[in-house]
Amino acid sequence: MKFHVGFATDIGLRRSQNQDSGASCPDLGLFVVADGMGGHRGGEIASAMAVEIIPEMVRDAEAAGPDWSPRQVLTRAIEKANHAVYSRAAEESKLQGMGTTTTAVLFKDGRATFGHVGDSRAYLFRPGAVWQLTRDHSLVQEKLRAGLITRDQVKHDQMKNVITRSVGFGPETAVELYEMDTERGDVFLLCSDGLSGQVEDDEILQIIEKRMFETLDPKNAVADLITLANARGGQDNTTVIVIQVQ
Repeated sequence: MKFHVGFATDIGLRRSQNQDSGASCPDLGLFVVADGMGGHRGGEIASAMAVEIIPEMVRDAEAAGPDWSPRQVLTRAIEKANHAVYSRAAEESKLQGMGTTTTAVLFKDGRATFGHVGDSRAYLFRPGAVWQLTRDHSLVQEKLRAGLITRDQVKHDQMKNVITRSVGFGPETAVELYEMDTERGDVFLLCSDGLSGQVEDDEILQIIEKRMFETLDPKNAVADLITLANARGGQDNTTVIVIQVQ
């Protein structure tokens, strides 16, 4: 499969370090966003480890032959990243408690497989429509599903940044998987919550419509999204990957 891709990460306006990481590997059909957490560079290290380990596992699977399962490979890759981050934190006291979200998409044979832990997101765009493909693993989403808060209250809830799953914080993690067939022209977006926490889905759609469906400009699509997130306050690091299936 071939792709048009835009990818960028930005520190934002309020943070002293960028704890986000991303991997764009069109040759593997793999794209990953990770949003780290933990003091003393812990989040930065955790997210960087995740985006290094996952492509290595996919590359090893491809090298072994064509008969491999994206579901199994993504699951094992994220689980391996979890073990590596957790072990590193156990060895270095200053890194204890570090972890990272991980949202990855792996394309193979006309299908997209998503592996997801945390509250970084994956979206699908087609002309005039946007779908959030992943479900946030966060306290506010649990409260929303339980009917304790409304959608309008989500962005202002005091617990909005508390996630219920991560990679590396504990000895094990639960990877949520999604699969779908792709169509030529489909646009997928992976992002950390620096974007989704500041910019509404319909605003993201407007930029994707202009930059991808009208002019096919993935680099400026990503740049416009990060600029808008920073214009809204730049409260967090922001990482965005835009992928269009050719």
